Amino acid sequence: MWRSQQAALEATGQEVFAPDLPREPLEVGFEAWARQVLGEIEGDFVPVGCSMGGYLAFELWRQARERIRALALLDTRATADTPEQRQARDDTIRVVGEEGFEPFWEALAPRLFAPGADPELVAWARAVAAEQPLTALVAALETLRDRADSRETLETIDVPVLVAVGAEDAITPPADAEDMAARVPSARLSTIAGAGHLAPLERPDEVTRALLALL
Repeated sequence: MWRSQQAALEATGQEVFAPDLPREPLEVGFEAWARQVLGEIEGDFVPVGCSMGGYLAFELWRQARERIRALALLDTRATADTPEQRQARDDTIRVVGEEGFEPFWEALAPRLFAPGADPELVAWARAVAAEQPLTALVAALETLRDRADSRETLETIDVPVLVAVGAEDAITPPADAEDMAARVPSARLSTIAGAGHLAPLERPDEVTRALLALL
């Protein structure tokens, strides 16, 4: 999903690492995922995370803040799942296990994109998601369900932070981004018109410009 940004950043001389998570052998939990990533990156770096990538960025900060020069948090939130949201994750896990990918995607897709999204983009995103093993989808859902509340973590961040959100994000709406930005003294808030929950895909040029400005 970072193909546009990766190419643009590498063209400016940046080294870009885009991990595919979760990976084999499957582990559940952002703590384990962060250890995997930190074991593969040398030196200082800038975590850039969208949605669940933002939750991973919080954990990277907790484990290795001395290596992090800046943070980009896109279409994400700092709060943990509520009891109702945790139950919804469990219901989704059951659907994936019993009925497979199609019902999962049909329920998720309408909330991912802004109204009027490019059908070719939606089809591409579906194809990428469909490549993931069902066991990996379940591990991701369990990791999302059990994540920590990161609001206290926000207050410890003392590096430049970009908080960006699609104006049409129905999953982590602009109010969530505004709350995060208000808790980080060094944060800059960017609301991206015409984007839903996947701003890097829907408005790649705007996201790239915001990342270059952060760097």
